[in-house]
This record gives sequence, structure tokens and C-alpha cells, in this order.
Amino acid sequence: MFVSFLIIIVSTYLIWKVSDSFSVASNYITRNMNEGIKGPTINAIASSLPELLISFFFLFYIGDIQGFSAGFATIVGSSIFNIAIIPTIAFLFIYKEKKSFPTDKKIIIQDGIFLIITEFILICALYYQGISLFFSCILIFLYITYVIYIFKKRNISNNSTQTQQINLTSNNNFFSQLVQLDLYSLICKNNKLNTLRSIIILLISIVIISICCKQLVYAAESLAILLDINLFFVTFCIIAIASSIPDTILSVKDAQDKKYKDAFSNAYASNIFDICIGVGLPVLVYLLVYDIDSISLDISSSFNQVIFTSSILLLAFTILITIIYYLRAINVFRAVIIILLYIIFLLTVYFLSI
Repeated sequence: MFVSFLIIIVSTYLIWKVSDSFSVASNYITRNMNEGIKGPTINAIASSLPELLISFFFLFYIGDIQGFSAGFATIVGSSIFNIAIIPTIAFLFIYKEKKSFPTDKKIIIQDGIFLIITEFILICALYYQGISLFFSCILIFLYITYVIYIFKKRNISNNSTQTQQINLTSNNNFFSQLVQLDLYSLICKNNKLNTLRSIIILLISIVIISICCKQLVYAAESLAILLDINLFFVTFCIIAIASSIPDTILSVKDAQDKKYKDAFSNAYASNIFDICIGVGLPVLVYLLVYDIDSISLDISSSFNQVIFTSSILLLAFTILITIIYYLRAINVFRAVIIILLYIIFLLTVYFLSI
């Protein structure tokens, strides 16, 4: 059990540290994008890779409904964490300078509606006996539609001719660079960041994150067996939070840079990506590889009821949190309310899974 916890802690630490350099490279490549576009597209896709990879690993490692449920728990748990905790954490990091975190009603309506539609379609798919090729393609198509909509609605500005230069201090201690996995310092050294170095940082980050995600899958399965706890809850609670670290770091950095739209919209867009691509793509590939029509889900069984009920709770929670964001900006009082709601959700899923 100690080894499993250690693997989870180390893997989470590595994802966390790599995410710092990942964020630097991502910010450089998207430096000329308008605020409100980078968050819901580039940041959301890049920072949600852990959820996608974990979903793939679980489905192909365990297989069929058991593997799907574990990956699905990661997606649902991450989605709840993203929409509730990430904006709250971003607010706490800027609290000394700003007593409230501004929420954009246009983003809430646009991204919120897309997210609610996505979650509703997911519920329909689960209700009609599982995720089929048809529903997988619909989920993927929804995300493509969302991205096209974002770029048309929030056009990239072509007026700026100046290239933003991101200047960071490189850590000259090689041992410290390795311990902290400071890819920026290791690759750039004393040179300025450019497109090629940014791409190299991103690729290495993805490889390290992939390895960590694979270890998280093994550790989650082992921990569930040792503690005699449903694998669904272990992945929902522990693995989902670990996989959401890149999303959190990107939103915090955007908030500290006063890019509040990106910091806020990243949470919604990450959820849209998680559900559409994190569920749709692994299932689509799995069905094609094994030449089957669908991953069947009989909601009359107690095991499958947890999956179906958690998706309904996710939709209800998303609507509730979205209403809170729409009515007021985030302050200390509302941050506490949101955290309490998150804890209630965790407890509900725990009691459902036992």
C-alpha cells in the first residue's frame, strides 16, 4: 500500500513540475492569441492530456466495462475538480491583489451551454446501453464544433505586429534543474525561448506525463485492491485530482498575469475536452481495434448504476456551479460554498460506490 501511495505522490509531483515548463512553452507558442481563445482551446487540450491518457490506459489495460468505468471516473472526477476548484484556487492566488475573481457571463453562457449539452448527450449514450461508435463520433464531432465556434466567435487578432517575448530566469544549478524537472532551464540554458525549444519542451513534457499517467493507472488498481475500495472511487478522487494539476497550474498562471478570461474559460473548456475526447476517442479506438459495436452498459446492475448516476450528478453540479458563476464574481464566501459543494459531491460518489 505504501508503494502505491508513493507512486501516486511521485507521479503527481512529476506532472506538477513538468506542467510548469509545459505552461511556459504553451504560453510562448500561443503568445499572439487573443485572451479568451488560448484558454478554451490550446490550454484546455494540452492540460487535459493526462485525463485522456489515463482513460486510454485504463480501457486498454483492464478492458471493456471495468476499464471504461475507471477511465470514466477519472473524467467525471476531473470535470468536477476543474469547474469547482480550479477557478477557486486561481482566485486564492490573486486574493491579496484582487478581492474577487471576475467571471465573464458571455463565456459562462457560451461554454456552459456547450458543456451542459455535452453532458446531456453522454447521459443519453449511457442510458441507451452504453457508448457505441455512433455516440463516440457524436462526442468527437461536438468538440470539433466547439473549437470552430470559439475561433469564429473570438477571432484571433491580426493587428499586433509585435511579438511578445517571454523572459524567464534560468536556474543555473544542474542538479536543481533535474530534481525540479525544470525543462525550460535544461533545454534553453541561457538562451531565449523560441518556437523550436518550445516544441521540444512540449514533446518531452507529454512523454513524461504519459509515463506518469501509466503509473497512476497501475497504482490506482493496486490501491483499490489493497484497501478493498471500489476502483471507481479511487480514480474519481485521487487520480482525477492528480490529472487536473496541469489545468490548475495554467489557470493560476493566467490569473496571475491578469488573463482572467483564459483562467476561467480553461476550466469549462477542459471539461468539454475531457468528456468529448477523453471519453469519445478512447472508446472509438477501442471499438475499432477489437471490432465491436459498443461498450454495453446495463444500468440495472449496481456496478453500472454508479457510472450512470455519477453522470447525472455531474450535469446537476455543472448547472448549479454555472448559475453561481453567472450571478456573481467569485469572492471568499462563494469560494467556501463551492468547496463545500465539491466535498458533498465526493461524499455522495463514495457512498454510491460502496
